[in-house]
Amino acid sequence: MIIRGLFAFAGLVIVAGAAAWFAENPGQVSIVWQNYRIDTSVGILAGAASVLVIVSALLYRLWRSLWAVSKVSRTARAQRRLREGYTALANGFVAVAAGDAEEAKRLTRRAHALLREPSLTHLLAAQAAQLDGDDAAARRFFNGLLEAPGTEFLGVRGLLTLAEQEGDTDNAMRLAQRAEALRPKVPWVHEKLFGLEVEAGHWAAAERTIKDALKHKTLELNEGKRRRAVVLLEQSRQAEAEDDRHQAIKLARRALDDAPELAPAAIRLANLLQAGGEERRARKVVEEAWKQAPHPALSRLYGALVPAGDAMKQLKAVDKLAQVWPDDPASHLALGWASLEAKLWGEARRHLQAAGGDKPTATVCRLMAALEEAENGDTPEARAWYASAGEAEPDPGWVCSGCGALADDWSAVCANCGTFDTLSWSTPPRVSALPAGDAIEIAGSAITNLEAVPPEAVSLTTLPPGAGEKA
Repeated sequence: MIIRGLFAFAGLVIVAGAAAWFAENPGQVSIVWQNYRIDTSVGILAGAASVLVIVSALLYRLWRSLWAVSKVSRTARAQRRLREGYTALANGFVAVAAGDAEEAKRLTRRAHALLREPSLTHLLAAQAAQLDGDDAAARRFFNGLLEAPGTEFLGVRGLLTLAEQEGDTDNAMRLAQRAEALRPKVPWVHEKLFGLEVEAGHWAAAERTIKDALKHKTLELNEGKRRRAVVLLEQSRQAEAEDDRHQAIKLARRALDDAPELAPAAIRLANLLQAGGEERRARKVVEEAWKQAPHPALSRLYGALVPAGDAMKQLKAVDKLAQVWPDDPASHLALGWASLEAKLWGEARRHLQAAGGDKPTATVCRLMAALEEAENGDTPEARAWYASAGEAEPDPGWVCSGCGALADDWSAVCANCGTFDTLSWSTPPRVSALPAGDAIEIAGSAITNLEAVPPEAVSLTTLPPGAGEKA
């Protein structure tokens, strides 16, 4: 405050001094312009100039004040438009969520008029068009989102959804790959791309997607290893179909390394080794897999790795395997089959009874019937077991957890519903009971047909695959 006063005082002193000096030295100034001539003193000219400067400064300050008021007014109007525009945008998305296509389209137009920002309104416009069933308009708006880097991902996702709805798998896959390039750390991107590659049977590409998902930590490690094992098994099948046995074995071994508990991986690797004459290595694979979890297909395969025609050797091989899980129903069932083949009736009976427990499966019932026929001839006990097979617990098999369908063999994708890695070894749901008259008729027909089956037709080698197997 004091400094400003000093400056003002200094200015007054200078002005007073200049006025005094001009008074003592007035001088003369002549200005000729056009046909006019002005004669005045230097002091008056300086004073007029000073007045002109002061008036100009005041006018400038007045103009700045008016401009500031106008700017505030414009800013207030712009902010009001933004508020109204964002409100219309938000209400538009609410209308989309509510399924009100007409309201959504109306609010889209209002938001666009207020915001003048296509990148913000194109998404709402596209969703409103989708809701109204206008896919062409939706595609046009989604393509508009591709033009701005900030909204490109939204445009790609919208076009991807449209491509899937239209069944255009190739285009959907390209868009999913583009989405992955834009947002590699978004979990649903990898999930979507992986699902499309699985659907198309592009197993090598699916493996790369799993690798990228693990790299960006959008997939949990154990789940990723399991998926990779399943995908590698499918690649192994492809390699075998192309007569590349070496690559097929390599891929199957990698699958087993990723998921040692996956019985189909061990079965595939052992079968490939057996086909190449490497029975010893195949037996080792089955033994290691059996240690993870007993599975009926493993015991059957292990018995098949013993030279055919020697039932006692097969029994000894199966018994060696069963000792790892001596109390498991799968071990008892395998020993029951092998003992029946070796004609050791007492051992076969003991193991089959242990395998069936209080609720024997259909296969256990059929094996018990075959045992009664083989040991004692055509007896009423055999017929009773055959009749029980029709009402027994269903045999375990490859059941899809997605749709409940029962598959003949394991595969990466359920043949019924197309879901990935949903087949597991379990007991299928029991079929609803038939009306009494139909049930009696079917049971009678089944018993009549079974009476015509000779005892030697039921054996370890002739039973249908998967019959009587336990998880």
